[in-house]
Amino acid sequence: GRLFFLCAPILRVSCSKMKVLAVVVLLALASCVMANCVAPPNDFTVCKLPATARIPATYANADADRALASYFEFLDSIDALPTQECADAYAEFACSEAYPRCEGDANSGLSLPVNTCYYQCKNFVDRCDGQLPGVDRPNCGQFAVTEDCTNYQLQFVGNSAAALSAGLLSVVALVVLAL
Repeated sequence: GRLFFLCAPILRVSCSKMKVLAVVVLLALASCVMANCVAPPNDFTVCKLPATARIPATYANADADRALASYFEFLDSIDALPTQECADAYAEFACSEAYPRCEGDANSGLSLPVNTCYYQCKNFVDRCDGQLPGVDRPNCGQFAVTEDCTNYQLQFVGNSAAALSAGLLSVVALVVLAL
């Protein structure tokens, strides 16, 4: 009824074209809503991002962080925890991949995920050789070699072992309490 009124012959637009246009506009609006830069969730156990971090809204969930914590729990259960150096490198790489830095314009609402840094990939691959069963090693050539890349390494600077150990220790403590 009402859509027919919009598709009046005066507009010289067929109803099917009008419906397609309406769907395209709705999809564009939905993608703009999901493309905003937002603060990451604050309940991470491994991927403790800086307070100023902004990530694309489509990445704003704790699923990857929970999976990473679960993977470290699994490694602990089979007595296969990696070296601290490997754990730091893997966490930095995995968190940068799972929660890319958002580059965008707050006024327009547009956002783009920023690619992970090449050296984080290289550190992970080099430092975890023979460790982390079941984790594929990426082709580091696909990652950014410029300074404009996602790098959450700064979160671990200064006391990297303590930062990751505290996260892993809390995960292990929860496992022990659950038993």
